[in-house]
Amino acid sequence: MAGHHHQKLVLLDHPPQHVAIICDGNRRWAKKHGMSALLGHRKAIEDVFEPLVNRAADHGVKYLTFWVFSTENWSREHNEVEGLFGLFREFFGRQLDKIIEKGARVKAIGDISRLPPDVQEKIALAIKKSVNNSGITLVFAVNYGGRDELTRAVRHLARDVKAGKIDPSNGAVCPELIRQYLDTADIPDPDLIIRTSGEQRLSGFMPWQSQYAEFAFPKFYFPEFTPERLDQLLLDFDNRERRFGGN
Repeated sequence: MAGHHHQKLVLLDHPPQHVAIICDGNRRWAKKHGMSALLGHRKAIEDVFEPLVNRAADHGVKYLTFWVFSTENWSREHNEVEGLFGLFREFFGRQLDKIIEKGARVKAIGDISRLPPDVQEKIALAIKKSVNNSGITLVFAVNYGGRDELTRAVRHLARDVKAGKIDPSNGAVCPELIRQYLDTADIPDPDLIIRTSGEQRLSGFMPWQSQYAEFAFPKFYFPEFTPERLDQLLLDFDNRERRFGGN
């Protein structure tokens, strides 16, 4: 793998501002290689994230989102969920520090309050440490679900209406207002959403934000996601003509 980074970067005409990745297939990759599910997750966290972050930044991508834990993932075996949190503890501590030192800014979306307190703390610390960084913004969707996000947004909005902060009778409740209650209030909508492992569905990922996103459903599993594969997906994206609902 040495010297990998020095190959010529293909320049994109219009790099996407925000690329979001649904990290799917860790367990199937592990099974294919006769390993436990947890080793699939470990491979993803230790070998895949950082090179993808570096390459996306090289391409001029401003926001890179990884959906790493969904609100539905709690239903998996207790051992796997606990093991995942163990990996998060490592990743959001030591490994993410390296990425932050290079200038990346960290954000998180999802209902973080349900995660183990020490994992919440590590995420909060990474966000705080990197708040003034001006490099690529890394968004981690942790305990994220689209319906959950919209439900929390509506709850919060209803509270503000009840408190008299918003007058719903004068047309104040518009898409722009609703956007401000989403987890992504200060993050642009994704231009490109990639789901690895060949599944062709969003499973509740960013239902509001994905309105004009382009989709890519590569067949490879997330642990097999290399910088070269990202190059190819970004090139494919660059060649698409986007109409945003016009003509």
